[in-house]
Amino acid sequence: MLVQTVPIQGLRRADYDDLLSLGWFRGTGIVYRSEVVCIDEQIYGVRNIRFPTVSFSMRKSHSKLYRKNMRRFTIRVGTPRVDARREELYRGHLHRFKAFVHDSLEDVQLSPRMGAEIDAMEIAVYDDNKLVAVSYVDVGESSMASILCLYDHHYANFSLGTFTMLLEMDMAKRLGLDFYYPGYVLDLPSSFDYKLELGPCQWLDMECGWQWSQATHHPGKAERIRQKLAELEAMLQAAGYHPSLHIYPYYTLGHLITDRPDLIRVPAFYVLQSGHLIFGVSYDILLDAYVCFDILEANELNHLHQLELSDDYRLGDTYVLQTLCSTFCRPLSSDGFIDELHELIQIMTNADLA
Repeated sequence: MLVQTVPIQGLRRADYDDLLSLGWFRGTGIVYRSEVVCIDEQIYGVRNIRFPTVSFSMRKSHSKLYRKNMRRFTIRVGTPRVDARREELYRGHLHRFKAFVHDSLEDVQLSPRMGAEIDAMEIAVYDDNKLVAVSYVDVGESSMASILCLYDHHYANFSLGTFTMLLEMDMAKRLGLDFYYPGYVLDLPSSFDYKLELGPCQWLDMECGWQWSQATHHPGKAERIRQKLAELEAMLQAAGYHPSLHIYPYYTLGHLITDRPDLIRVPAFYVLQSGHLIFGVSYDILLDAYVCFDILEANELNHLHQLELSDDYRLGDTYVLQTLCSTFCRPLSSDGFIDELHELIQIMTNADLA
């Protein structure tokens, strides 16, 4: 599965540690693992990283920043809370969030533990009595996971985003925890790479476990999907089609709603049209095959779309932001792909005309 979730209710600290070590993250009310994300009008693979606290030491530039900011600011650690100032900081960061976003910080913090043993904490940075940054973390039995960081953009000269990561790492060491998880990066260069500035880290390889070098990484599913889609586009163009690529973030529902096998579960597809019929052609990594399917809207699932769309999603040209289903999804062989595609489209078109 490209996406998996488990409920957070009743989750023990040691269980949370185990999930973090296998590449899982906490959302508002769930713990999930996703191997493919759809952002920046591209398909990316998730690369999980972590820092063993015992081997971590600050770089010289970070030590200088840490000392300077510790002299300037007051640090307070406590239970996460929401107020007008924190909401103001949250709104100031909405433009940089990717994919789906909560409308308010209160929604993000709504019942974060939900009966789980996980300790949710906040690290607040004050300039006198003014809150200028706040970060939220989860603490398990032996691990800390960074959840969200907010800071005042007027304090850009103080690198508060980096500073709060250093504060989180320092807290993890002081609490005697083994690992600090800053969240994931992507398998291609992206804005997520700021997390790598902390220094040497361990990388999760799904086949070999945690490694100190990303060079040992086996090709991930997103990389294979991108490769197969590129090959698919070349075949379609050679056959005289004019395919247009669409990125489909709601592919996750096709993996999570198990009683709806008709939901489209590929994160991207090419659109072909015959008459008024619209077909999707893609590569299904779970089947390891090219597939062709018709495209219908599953409007009965619109109630699941409760989150706001990021600027990336609202302004992007290639996204499909409705839940889609199909009445058929036929695998096509690689060798006879074009002939089988022609035949299938002709059959479906004739049936529609009859």
